[in-house]
Amino acid sequence: MLTSVKHGMLINTLFFAYVFSLCAAAFFLFRRKDNTFAESASYAIITVFMLLSFVRQVSFITGYPAISTTIESLLLLASLGLITKNRSHIPCIFATLKRFGDTNPLSFACVGLCLLYMAVHGLLPFPKEFQNELYTLTLYTKNGFFPLAEASDFPGFLPVNHLFLFNSFPGLGPHAGTGIFCFLAYLSIGFSTYALARRYSWQTTAFTTTLLVMSMPRLVVQAIYPGTQIISVAIALFCILALYRSCELPTLTDLILLILGLFFSISENISSMVFAPILFALSCVVLFRRHGIMEWKRLLGKNRYTFLAIVPAMVFSQSWLFLSNHLNKKFWPGFFSTTPFNPDGIQGALANFIRHLFESFNSAMPIELFSDKLFKWSMSKNLESLYDFSVIPVWGKSGASQVFHLTWSPAGLFSFGPAGFFLVLPALVYALVKGPRRLKSVAIAFFVYFYLISLILAWAPGSAKFFEIFYVCSGFSIAFFFPPWRFTKTKKQIFQTAGCALLFLTLLAAW
Repeated sequence: MLTSVKHGMLINTLFFAYVFSLCAAAFFLFRRKDNTFAESASYAIITVFMLLSFVRQVSFITGYPAISTTIESLLLLASLGLITKNRSHIPCIFATLKRFGDTNPLSFACVGLCLLYMAVHGLLPFPKEFQNELYTLTLYTKNGFFPLAEASDFPGFLPVNHLFLFNSFPGLGPHAGTGIFCFLAYLSIGFSTYALARRYSWQTTAFTTTLLVMSMPRLVVQAIYPGTQIISVAIALFCILALYRSCELPTLTDLILLILGLFFSISENISSMVFAPILFALSCVVLFRRHGIMEWKRLLGKNRYTFLAIVPAMVFSQSWLFLSNHLNKKFWPGFFSTTPFNPDGIQGALANFIRHLFESFNSAMPIELFSDKLFKWSMSKNLESLYDFSVIPVWGKSGASQVFHLTWSPAGLFSFGPAGFFLVLPALVYALVKGPRRLKSVAIAFFVYFYLISLILAWAPGSAKFFEIFYVCSGFSIAFFFPPWRFTKTKKQIFQTAGCALLFLTLLAAW
């Protein structure tokens, strides 16, 4: 048993080195385009995700695994060459991190230790709970696209944009490094949040905001246990960052990455299918209002090779999968085979809105365990009593597929922490009232998403997973909510200490 674990960690370490090399090379490319450190890191991680997924999907469609093996080998050699060429810039990276650490020494050290633990945890063999999700990937890669499409007993394809990331590099064994992508997605969320928060605050406030977002218990747990949900969140936040950069200074790179990111955000997670159209509408409104359509037509026609982006856009759109399901399957439930819908219209939506607020207020498993052991007091049980007293007499079971119960399973207690309810929600409301036009548009988009989830889907145990995009991707608005003239150094340290404590307790509870 111990030998197999060591062997698995060795394989995962090699895979981590491979993916890290690709990300490092992409980081240098974006830094040369004058992206900030955080923007370059976020862009590098997500573009590598898109590149690997595109290559592996093409290999799956054509039925030739050699395509993926050859191209990924060439990408590895090219990345090593690019890293070697830019090796003189590596000391500057450490100098930047050192200057940043000197500004926030204790919090930076705490976050660094937690990230180190999470990175090591990501090298462990994937847990048995993830085998069901990987079974779909194994079925796809073993049989190929066309044979499966024509098989009468095959239920139909689900989007594979994010799932195919877990198909390991050929030669490293099946599903090697499954935890690496979740950890990298977590880092991308942190870098994107910081880059967006810096647009509304100074460095220390932006770091405090990032720490509060990264300490959300549900996000932390998904960073150390494999799954595609955190990848969907990271890509949605990447799109918002690309949208901001495109508005500030129109460039072909940012525009193409935004377009590809919008298509790449489509996944088997229903939340991404709801948020993708909202994000598309938001991008159109913000970009056309800021620069007009002529500027974007000029950019797209500036480079004669721009049309090549159509190929990955078509692959990421998953239209080929949906078309196959439509042509070959008489009945295809798709995303909705096990999804309960709200049968009560707007009344059910209002009831679900209240239920989701109760779930958000139910802060986190670490705090629940702490209060239960020391004070014999359970937040979730008291919240349920308050819900039974105040909500059930008015709304009953409208909009719910099951009885509302916060403690339906231990994993359900990993919510979004105090930052989600007490900071993100007020920050979005404040942005609607006082925010600049761009932030106000983003806040409206997130509230529209909240409303649509409440309206379309019935409440059921585990519904909190639909709100990761809402709470995590809008977390950067906290930076605008913190008033610079009253957010003193002492208050920043208090918030940073609370974020570090919650991050540490969550890792301890999830261990």
